[in-house]
Amino acid sequence: MKHAETPNDMHTDAAVDWLMRRAAGPLDEHQARAFEAWLAESAEHRQAYDEVEWIWGAAAAVEGQPRIEARRRWVLRSVNWMRPDRRAIAAALVAAVLGAATLGIGWINASKPLATQSFKTNVGQQATVTLPDGSTVTLNTDTIVRTRADDERRMVYLDKGQAFFKVAKDHRHPFIVHAAGRTVTALGTAFDVRVDGGALKVVLVEGKVRVETAKPSAGQLSLTPANRQGSTAAPAPQQATEMSAGSELVALTDSDWRLTRTNVARETSWLNRQIVFDDQPLGAIVDEMNRYTDKKMIIDDPALARRRLSGIYTVGDLTAFSEALKGYGVAELKEDPRGTVRVVALR
Repeated sequence: MKHAETPNDMHTDAAVDWLMRRAAGPLDEHQARAFEAWLAESAEHRQAYDEVEWIWGAAAAVEGQPRIEARRRWVLRSVNWMRPDRRAIAAALVAAVLGAATLGIGWINASKPLATQSFKTNVGQQATVTLPDGSTVTLNTDTIVRTRADDERRMVYLDKGQAFFKVAKDHRHPFIVHAAGRTVTALGTAFDVRVDGGALKVVLVEGKVRVETAKPSAGQLSLTPANRQGSTAAPAPQQATEMSAGSELVALTDSDWRLTRTNVARETSWLNRQIVFDDQPLGAIVDEMNRYTDKKMIIDDPALARRRLSGIYTVGDLTAFSEALKGYGVAELKEDPRGTVRVVALR
């Protein structure tokens, strides 16, 4: 008797279909929107995809096992991308994991907690590190990132600067980034976090994250006249929001949060050592370029600082930046004997 397909089967089939499409290469804009819409339709869709992706990732984690790698290669070669045999793919994924089990590999149910470590880049430097759980962190210029050993959570601290996180799937151990007095929590996703003093900026490239203000400690008092007289006032309410792919959160204070759609490619262009500006004041462009060099630029002319420009600039390359400004007919860079670089308007 033919087995009747249940809703769970259909969710799994669709999840495998999406997994194979993404394994074949980056989704185009239309496909990416369709994928996010499918995930958002129900919690069952998200769970089915997470489970299938975890199985596939588990098989990928044992590259040194010839049987498992052979199975993965066979799946990728044999899939008909126009009419995928979803059940065959799902069976192959399960077979890969079962194969790992028969080989006596104990990593399937083992956690990979983070170690207590710290990573740092100097001005103008960038670096990518791989954490024990398989997640990667790319540090931008003048950045400090710390990780802390914890049995239940993957704890990361962005003390300074900017970092891009590509989080490995692990449903049992949430990945939590502490930055500027807030937390960004994810299970498996890709996002960019930047700290500017007390301000926080999060750009979500893939998946979903939850951003929260820090939970007040027990007995914490707010700074009110009542406190000074010994009365206990209720702490400010905790701020929280969930982000979806393609969104940007700017939290200037605990009460001033702005969640908008954004151009993810532009916001993460620093990963390719580029900065993309679209109709931005020259003063803001200079401030951003200054992050990547010890030789800081100064604009003395307020009108010039307000001049709006667009362009793509290579970080740390002041010569190319000067040539670009001259090409626009806007300004040039002049270095005085003391080493100060001034942005001077062309007359």
